[in-house]
Amino acid sequence: SVFSSSERAHQVLRIRKRANSFLKELRHSSLERECIEEICDFEEAKEIFQNVDDT
Repeated sequence: SVFSSSERAHQVLRIRKRANSFLKELRHSSLERECIEEICDFEEAKEIFQNVDDT
């Protein structure tokens, strides 16, 4: 087995959400929030710039 216990295996899959993460869905994308505070990917950057050329 890769993990010593099932509890340890579940710790890998646990997602820690920020206290205000539900508000993030209500606000428009922000370059600072998406790509400076957190690591962003191409899709998140594309949401901010609204087109592929600017991204």
